[in-house]
Amino acid sequence: MRAWAGEPITIDNGGINPAGGTTGVEVKVSSTATKITAEATFAAHADDDKESDAKLSIEEAIKTLVIEESANGFTVRCGHGGAHGSSSVAGSGCKILRVTIPAGSAQQPHTLTVGNGAGSIRVGLADAGDSAPYVKKLLVDNNGLGEVQLRVRPVKDADLVVTGEDAVSVALPSDFSSAKCTFTVDETDLTKANARINTSAFPGMASGSAYPVAGPTANAALNLNVQSKGPFDSDTLTISSF
Repeated sequence: MRAWAGEPITIDNGGINPAGGTTGVEVKVSSTATKITAEATFAAHADDDKESDAKLSIEEAIKTLVIEESANGFTVRCGHGGAHGSSSVAGSGCKILRVTIPAGSAQQPHTLTVGNGAGSIRVGLADAGDSAPYVKKLLVDNNGLGEVQLRVRPVKDADLVVTGEDAVSVALPSDFSSAKCTFTVDETDLTKANARINTSAFPGMASGSAYPVAGPTANAALNLNVQSKGPFDSDTLTISSF
């Protein structure tokens, strides 16, 4: 009901398992929006001849889609439906949860938390015509299979923690600086691990160091921590610029 005025925003999508096609959370960032809005595509898995089971689960899942407002901020949540015959709890819910948020500003940046149980997470992507949100604290955790793709504008002393199970890509402004960078992949062989981490858009950027190497700038972020938990060579980390 009320306009966003810098309060924390939490987005929590249970997802559907297994996830197929375009699934997960899409955070659209609008330079003209003043309020938080959400829409969803619901789905449920059931046996081919038991469509009625899936419909019952979907009816219940729809009721879980809420935007909660409190003194502590906004929470957008989508859960699961109940089990009905061949339709399971985990197999029903928001196949796609699309949330639109204001872009914020350097003076009023976001504290944004995004969690997802299955599918991808996409935030502020240029191919969707979105703005990149200004962020002071970003926590993204994708617990299911699916890529994580973000485009954000960190402000001074920002804290960014991004975790995914597959490939993870974070796009940052070309003048980005941070007091500390940490990049982690599920690989014990150092050569193979380095091959999965691409920071070429920011020459000299390396895990365990500040960026630039000569020292963070006056408007630097405090922390950039990006991790892929995936075990495969395709589970890469990419830090790009815009």
